[in-house]
Amino acid sequence: MTPDTPRECSPSKQEQATVEYTDRENLTISWRGIVLGTLTIVAWFYYLIIFMGINLTSSTFVLSQYPMVAVIPFVLWLFLNVLLKATCPQLSLNRGELLTIFSMTWIVGALPMWGWSDYWVAIMGAPDFMATSENQWDTTILPFLPWNSLPEPTERVIHTFWLGLPDGMPIPWDAWVGVLGRWLGASMAMVIFGLCLVIIFRKQWIESEKLTFPMAQMPLDLTRGIDGPQGQPEILQSRMFWIGFGIVFVPLLYNIITYFSPGLPTIGLYLERYVITFPQPFPSVMLRVLPMVLALVYLCPLNILGSLVLFYFLAVAKMGIMDQVGFSIGSAGQQLGTHDILDMESYGAIFCIAIWSVWLARRHLLEVWTSIVQGEGNPVDVRLYRLASIGMVTSGLYVIGFGVSLGASPPLSAATFILMATSFFVTIKLIAATGFPYLMPTWSNAKGGLFITDLVGSANLSTKGVVAFKLFISQAFFGNIRLPAWPAIPHHLRIFSLTKQPKITCAVVLIAFSVGLLVASVSSITVAYNQGGYIHLPYAFNVYPQIANLLSHPRIFDFAKWAVWLTGFLQAAALAYLRGRYYWFSLHPIGLAFQYSPGVMHYWFSLLLIWVMKLTLLHFGGGRAYKRGKPFFYGIGIGYVVGVVFSGIVDVVWFPAESHRVHYW
Repeated sequence: MTPDTPRECSPSKQEQATVEYTDRENLTISWRGIVLGTLTIVAWFYYLIIFMGINLTSSTFVLSQYPMVAVIPFVLWLFLNVLLKATCPQLSLNRGELLTIFSMTWIVGALPMWGWSDYWVAIMGAPDFMATSENQWDTTILPFLPWNSLPEPTERVIHTFWLGLPDGMPIPWDAWVGVLGRWLGASMAMVIFGLCLVIIFRKQWIESEKLTFPMAQMPLDLTRGIDGPQGQPEILQSRMFWIGFGIVFVPLLYNIITYFSPGLPTIGLYLERYVITFPQPFPSVMLRVLPMVLALVYLCPLNILGSLVLFYFLAVAKMGIMDQVGFSIGSAGQQLGTHDILDMESYGAIFCIAIWSVWLARRHLLEVWTSIVQGEGNPVDVRLYRLASIGMVTSGLYVIGFGVSLGASPPLSAATFILMATSFFVTIKLIAATGFPYLMPTWSNAKGGLFITDLVGSANLSTKGVVAFKLFISQAFFGNIRLPAWPAIPHHLRIFSLTKQPKITCAVVLIAFSVGLLVASVSSITVAYNQGGYIHLPYAFNVYPQIANLLSHPRIFDFAKWAVWLTGFLQAAALAYLRGRYYWFSLHPIGLAFQYSPGVMHYWFSLLLIWVMKLTLLHFGGGRAYKRGKPFFYGIGIGYVVGVVFSGIVDVVWFPAESHRVHYW
């Protein structure tokens, strides 16, 4: 195998034989599907944010890159459509419409309830109200805030936001409209940049690197056959599907029965996190069996699964050894602890994967450049590439300009945007390769915060620059480690043919995101004024204390920290080279890049469980056994979703004041 032959996401030949894509079929997007998707977003967000409020059951639906906020409406529409096919066929939806609804809800799935909108609202309203003589924000932070991008700090606007509106007083929307417009515009530019970036790399990922796109494959498989004579998905006729469904749903149904008889013991297999404690100073590890993870990563290549688990335990060992010897990095007063050292090492690996990905795509990118400049190739592709290049430049400059409007210098804003886009790019590509819904960078690596503060050094920034930078990379702008829209875009373009319906396929992304962000933000503001903004209080205390700490303890350039970052970069480069040079070498740098990230920490056991099951199936039964096992694992995932929905319905009807949390970390 040549060094540039992409193997990072290519399954074995047996696995490839079982991966079925539908770009050969005539899946189309209709305006009815778009309208129903839009109505689904509005109704679903209204239920989660306005009706459920701060209810813990709904707030745990936004925890991954493939959140239950997106999966639940799709499953409900799927079963409703089966019923409509049998009773009122003229009202039923076709496959393309079902998948349109799925794509649209996924694009906005990271926004409501414990999602981006709650963080944004809390951070917008926090600085003036939370400033005290003790924290001294009024002298250290408030004078340097970009008040044109924040609501006016008056009693009418801010005090009523946190304490609730007096009877008869209207919500001061005039103070929020301009603020919402500025942040919505910058966020829309970020989505456009991600969409254009995926358009550029789409063919490379699909045709050359053969990413498996498990998160797109699952809804495709679940809807296959819906337009046939029987009017129902083929997979519902599989005995293995219903066996998997029952294995998960029956225990969850039993647990629902215990709601009415609290004395009965519950079955915690799919609910509990079990902790294994190692001798100090080694950190403990968690065991968690999450059916949705099992269902999705079943399509993930074995080498990636094994790498994620192996490097996680290497990270546990490294943390224990460093704590044992008291190892730390950095000058006095700004040392990195063991967790931060692993983050820095992983960040170097993320950069290496980004460069490696561009290197693998160099021939494709040259073809793209030729198409843009000389107009060679398929006319549709030429038009798409030209528009995508213009969109990337325009939207990128807009986001950089937004950072400047927050108070950052143009170089700082540009560097922050590049770091942010790099991390997002690597994350969404590897999500498309693995199907692991909890693949997410650590908090410090998600938007490049660690690079600027610890490698470049915050002491090199002005006070206004520090405030603007931390606000730019906070959860107020484009979410947190659960990325909005970007993870869904490659899968949306994998489900629907961009060359057949380029305009409407791209329009779906922009329509869904703008509607979802507007509804989520307006709903979160409404809940705050009606119930008191203290329901958002936990989200407010993150960025501003960090700003104050960074201003009082500035960090300087440090060669030791650069050495850790470079070590991660070189390790990932070595792994990439060995994978390309030696066919038998199967370790993937993804394991190092996400070695101690939240998703791997929580779900390593689920990854290991699937690795063992897949290896056993492929070894003893080959590709046929692997393919026959797919309905079983899909059944596990759908059984879990139906159990979560059923539990929520029971809570709404019988336990409205005492919800039972089923789905969470």
